[in-house]
Amino acid sequence: MKAILEFNLPEEKYEHERAIHAMDAFALLHDIDQHLRSVVKHGEGGYESVEDLATNIRNQISELLQKVEE
Repeated sequence: MKAILEFNLPEEKYEHERAIHAMDAFALLHDIDQHLRSVVKHGEGGYESVEDLATNIRNQISELLQKVEE
């Protein structure tokens, strides 16, 4: 079985970029999930507040989004 995604470039550049970076996004979500699990279960991470934890997660997401937009 084959699955082929086709995009009309440059019109569908946005959709193309999202498709080729989907695995990066999934991997980041998995990493964030595992990190949050460790924070909740073991108190790992050394965050002083929930805001610090949220900032850390937002920074990781921002890095991925910047990579996708390059």
